[in-house]
Amino acid sequence: MTERVRMSFKVKEFSNKQLWICLEPVKENLKVLVRGSLGFDLPRGTTIDDAKKIAKFLEENIRGVSYMGG
Repeated sequence: MTERVRMSFKVKEFSNKQLWICLEPVKENLKVLVRGSLGFDLPRGTTIDDAKKIAKFLEENIRGVSYMGG
C-alpha cells in the first residue's frame, strides 16, 4: 500500500525551546499519522528566522510525502 499527500511545513517549539519543523497535512492525513505527527528536529542554536527559512525552502521544494508499507 502506498499513500501520498501534500504537506505543509510549520516551525514549532518543544517545551525546552528547541525548534523543530512539523509536517502538517494540507487536505488529508496519511493513515499512518492518524495518532501522531512527523517532524524534523533542528540543530540546537537554530534561530527562529533560520527555522522559518528552512520551512519555506521545504514548502517550495517538497511536492508530497509518501508512505509505503503494509
